[in-house]
Amino acid sequence: MLIMEDEEAFFRSLGPTGARSVPTAPTAAARASDAYVYFPGPEQFPRLLGLPNEELGAVVDRHGSGWWNAARRAHLRAARVVIATATPLAAARFRVDREAWERELLRASLVPPDQLARAAAPLVRHLRAAREVRIIHPNGTDLTVTLSHASPPVIEDGRVDRADQRARRLWTQIPTGVVAVPLAPGVGEGVWESNREAYDRFSDPPVAVGARFSFHRGRLREYSFDRGGTPFTKAYVRGGRGRDLPGALTFGLNPAVDRAPELEEVAAGAVGLLLGDNRSLGGRNRSRFGYLTTMAGATLELDGEPFLEEGTPVRRRWPD
Repeated sequence: MLIMEDEEAFFRSLGPTGARSVPTAPTAAARASDAYVYFPGPEQFPRLLGLPNEELGAVVDRHGSGWWNAARRAHLRAARVVIATATPLAAARFRVDREAWERELLRASLVPPDQLARAAAPLVRHLRAAREVRIIHPNGTDLTVTLSHASPPVIEDGRVDRADQRARRLWTQIPTGVVAVPLAPGVGEGVWESNREAYDRFSDPPVAVGARFSFHRGRLREYSFDRGGTPFTKAYVRGGRGRDLPGALTFGLNPAVDRAPELEEVAAGAVGLLLGDNRSLGGRNRSRFGYLTTMAGATLELDGEPFLEEGTPVRRRWPD
């Protein structure tokens, strides 16, 4: 079954009937389906933020609790196809070439899941055995954190397999390619400085550059940005308890991703630091705040032994 929502008709229908006109087809489809492929919209996404709260809540909740409950009961497997997000409006906000962005997304989408799984396997094996991670970069980064081991590393290889379903993870995205592991709460010392942009199309400004986080005794003590840090500050102030804790590390696997907006953590060799909420990765931080920044070309040590050298695996130390 193909469901297509015409964007102009959708927004126009909200005029006379408001939230009542928001279709319930996604939930009904989830209840009766085995697989669900989603091309996200709308293209004119700023129009969402102009909706009254009731209408915006109804639109957002189409993939809310009702959808998730139906999907889990049906053992649904779902994929979000990211190439739909490379719209002219988004490219203009991010100041990138839309056609180049789209080409990169297409190449990355064609990387086989088996290839991503093979790239993930040695990393996952060593993360399971390691306790302490040190991340170093010539830009001033020198951060040491401790892995949680409360749950196994999460592998995103473009498939929703039995392990994902047991962990109640029904979604993947295309393209993908990342391993994520939660961190022990309240442990972390040093400085993290991102050298990749952080994109959020709904923020103003939509691009943040040069995030610098200083941690002491497992908590964020100071932060700054070269540019675009205002949305971070606004969200951080409202984040509540746990907002200052390192939540997880991510490791990119996809060799076809370079600088594609909103996919920074997926690029092969990239290391990401998630601050705050890590429940989706098996952690227990329930903060209302979550923020991911990434770094390319990092050197990484697991329990004092080198694993990455400037973003490249040190295989002589870790025989497969």
